[in-house]
Amino acid sequence: MPGTVNTRRNPASETSPLAIMQAILSNPTDLDFVEQYTTDDFTYVSLNYESPEVKHVLPWAGTTRGTEGLVQAFVDVSRYWRVDEFEIQDSFENEDGAAIFGTFTYTSNTLGKTVTSPFSVLARGRDGKLHYVQFMEDTFATVRSFRESGQYHIKANPDGSEVRI
Repeated sequence: MPGTVNTRRNPASETSPLAIMQAILSNPTDLDFVEQYTTDDFTYVSLNYESPEVKHVLPWAGTTRGTEGLVQAFVDVSRYWRVDEFEIQDSFENEDGAAIFGTFTYTSNTLGKTVTSPFSVLARGRDGKLHYVQFMEDTFATVRSFRESGQYHIKANPDGSEVRI
């Protein structure tokens, strides 16, 4: 999920959750680099808290303890997809947390299917480091980039109608 991140920093805010998350995004696959920005009890939530079905397709999905889970997610994303675009559109922060919003476009390395998804990142800071990061995306879209064949039969509407995708 590499992207263009503003590298101009205000020294007074070097330990703000937003500045820390932006630093991590500048080199998210280097464990030694990322560990300097996370606490010993760091938690990473990717896409959901725990879903065996999603984890079967996207092994980094779910909740992990330790910085390794965050770094592995970035490593795996680049193994599964070519990152065509990763754009941060907005961000907000307060004294103990930050949120980043944007879009990305990925092309699956197995089937060559391209998808675009919004994303959001919630980062919580403590003592000048991050102790919690949660990443959300349109998982239905990203998983579809690996769908080789078949249809989904979905019955979500209470009136009983079925959608086939």
